[in-house]
Amino acid sequence: LALLLPITTKSTVSMSLGMGMGFGGVPSAHTDVLSASPEDVPSKLRLVEEIKSRGRSCVGCKNYPDAASLYTKGIEVLSSITDDESAKKEAAILYSNRSLVLLQMGKVSEALESADSACENDPTYVKAHWRRGQACNALGNTADALASFERALSLEPANKALKREVEAAKAKKEQEEKLLAAAKEAKEAEAEAEAEIAEPPKLVAPAKKETANANTTKPTSSAKSSNKNSVKEDEDTDLFTSSDHVRGYKIRSDGKKTSFFDREISEESKQLIGDIAPKRIDPNAPTEDNAPKPLPVTEGTSAWNKAGTWEERDVTSWAKETLEAALLTSEYILPEGSPSPGARATVSKVSKFEGHASYATVRGKKRYIYEFAFTLDWVLTLGDDHTKTCHGKVTFPDVDGTVELGDGYDIVDYHVDGSSPAGTGPLLARFVRDGGLRESIHNKIDDWVRLLRATY
Repeated sequence: LALLLPITTKSTVSMSLGMGMGFGGVPSAHTDVLSASPEDVPSKLRLVEEIKSRGRSCVGCKNYPDAASLYTKGIEVLSSITDDESAKKEAAILYSNRSLVLLQMGKVSEALESADSACENDPTYVKAHWRRGQACNALGNTADALASFERALSLEPANKALKREVEAAKAKKEQEEKLLAAAKEAKEAEAEAEAEIAEPPKLVAPAKKETANANTTKPTSSAKSSNKNSVKEDEDTDLFTSSDHVRGYKIRSDGKKTSFFDREISEESKQLIGDIAPKRIDPNAPTEDNAPKPLPVTEGTSAWNKAGTWEERDVTSWAKETLEAALLTSEYILPEGSPSPGARATVSKVSKFEGHASYATVRGKKRYIYEFAFTLDWVLTLGDDHTKTCHGKVTFPDVDGTVELGDGYDIVDYHVDGSSPAGTGPLLARFVRDGGLRESIHNKIDDWVRLLRATY
């Protein structure tokens, strides 16, 4: 067998998987796969597929430690395969998935290491660069995050979510640059102020009065006293009438000396403020016109919220009923030219339906708040033989207001029932998991969002 480059295993994440132990040495419910040691390549690949499936399930129920353990086991298994370049691409997927769960667990540095390994194993894998950007963001490295998001977008230019990531990273970088510039200016100004304070004030000494000629008659006692007072006034004038010589004081426009921090109000400001002097209240004056009048109650708000600043109403019951009804109408019929023309894929059941929905009135404007997760049972009836059917499940973990209409929704835990006819896997992946029925479900959810906004 021709040996190819081994899978890159740069990550230093420490995990104990021996004897079926999970993340950090904690016992795991996935002992069977964590302790498995397949020998041949087909067995290893089957184990990796099982690990990926279980990992998705763990992520869907937010069991991140088990997901990290599973993805690490898969990476170890793939690292022993050296006769297939596709193993490196599979490893990139597992590294990327592990980066996601480590980030959710708060292990940001380890998440970045896993993302780096994903990029090294498959530089063309979009999500590898995406996860790296998210990890860099969490570490506060906006420049590297932006570079990773831009690299991912260059690989998939039509991805709207990545476009938003790039725009957000650019805005954040610009804001950080402005803050750094402002901090630098403030530091320079502080240094200048400290230098001025350190410099001792320069006081102007009063000029000495020239003495009269020795032959001149000496002044009387009263004259001496008058002369002393005059000199004292001159000294005060020289030392304290100019704010340049006494720091912390200044001269107002009316000639009065005041603190440097005193804020003088201009004539224009005084006119805007008006007369604010206290006024005597006339007890005999009529009070009807002066009495406070109740604010009008805005339609759709409660009696206590007369200002209409915030009003929220729970519509979860209506939302669940209408969304479930919409999902059950999802349908896709395979077109002519497909592997099974006329085959019909539908949603047969909605289960594990959790979440809430409400709308808020904020100063007269509506805001819609909803977040749901659910599992769908699907059925595909084959077109050539209507007696043959395929069954399975798929989970939508995040149907919420952060998703733009038309962008689609993420899925996890896609599962095909073992009773489905053999050889239908590629057909189901194409027309149920990745398109066809899934697109129909996306459209039904978007239509329901429009219905929510139109109804309330």
